[in-house]
Amino acid sequence: MNNKFDIFISYRREGGFEVAKHIKDLLTREGYSVSIDKDNLMNGGFNKEFLKRIAECEDYFLILDANVFKGTLEGREKQKDWLRMELSGALSQDKNVIPVMVDGFTEFLEGLPQDIADVRYKKGPKYSKEHFDTFYDRLKHFIKEVPTDDITITDLPHNLIMSLLLECGWLLYGAGRYNETMTCFLDAADRGSANALNAIAIYHYEGHGHENNYKKAAYGFRYATDMGYASAQRNLGDSYRKGEGVLQDDIQAFYWYKMATDKDNVKAMFKVGDCNADGIGVEKDLKIAEHLWTLAAKCGHKKAQKELSIVSKH
Repeated sequence: MNNKFDIFISYRREGGFEVAKHIKDLLTREGYSVSIDKDNLMNGGFNKEFLKRIAECEDYFLILDANVFKGTLEGREKQKDWLRMELSGALSQDKNVIPVMVDGFTEFLEGLPQDIADVRYKKGPKYSKEHFDTFYDRLKHFIKEVPTDDITITDLPHNLIMSLLLECGWLLYGAGRYNETMTCFLDAADRGSANALNAIAIYHYEGHGHENNYKKAAYGFRYATDMGYASAQRNLGDSYRKGEGVLQDDIQAFYWYKMATDKDNVKAMFKVGDCNADGIGVEKDLKIAEHLWTLAAKCGHKKAQKELSIVSKH
C-alpha cells in the first residue's frame, strides 16, 4: 500500500462493523483517507500491514461494543488478538486514540492488559443513530487538529465552522449559559445549519431563562424540516400532536413522524408505531405498529422494547 492513511478504525466483527463502515464512508466522502481492518475479519487472522497503516495514521478510532474486550479478558494471547495488537500499537506510538461507544458499552472493565489499559483515559463520543448528525459533528471534533498558527475561524472549511459553533453551543447550553448558546446557534443557522435551527427551536420550546414559546418553537422546527432535517420533522410532529404552537392535528403529526421515519429516525419510528397502534392520524393497524416498534427496539429504543414486551404477553 502506498497510500498514507489519516485515520484507522478498529472494531470487532459483532457489534462494530456496520458502525465502522458507516463512519468510514462518510469521512472518505469528506476527503479523509480511512482504513478499516476488514481484511483481518475476513481472513480470521492478523495482517501485519495494518501495523504499518496505524504507524502512518494521525487518528485511531476504536469501536467499543459490549463485548469488545471479551476475548482479551478471557486470556486470549496477544499475538492472536488482532484488535489488542492494533490498539497496543496505536497507544505505544502516541496516536490520537478516539473511542466510539455504541449501544451496550457502558464502561471500561477492570483488568485490561497493561499494554492497552491507558485506553480508559481516552475521550470520544457515543454513537447515536437517533441523533446521528450531532454524533458525527462531535466525532470530527476529536480528530487531530491541524496547527492553528495564523488561522482564523473564517479560514476554516464552512462545514467545520458550523460543527464548531454547534459543539460550542451545546456545551454552553449544558452549562446554563443560554445567551451565549443562542449566539452560537444563530451564527450556525445563518451559515445554513438545519441542526442549529432545530436547536434554536428546542431552546424556545424548553423556555430556559424565559417563558416557553411553543409558537416560535414550531416555526423553527418547520423551518428546519424544509431543509430535510429528520429530528426537526419528528419535533414538528410532536407540536401537531400536542397542539403546541400550532393547531392540534393528528394527521399532520403522523405525516411528519412518517417523514422522519423515512430517514431512519428511531424516535420517529417509535411514534409512527404508536400512531398505528392507537389510530392517531392513520387507520389503526397493530401489525404495522409492532413491526415499527421491533425496528426501533433493535436500535435500543427503551419505550419500543417495553411496548413489545406488553404485546408479547397478550
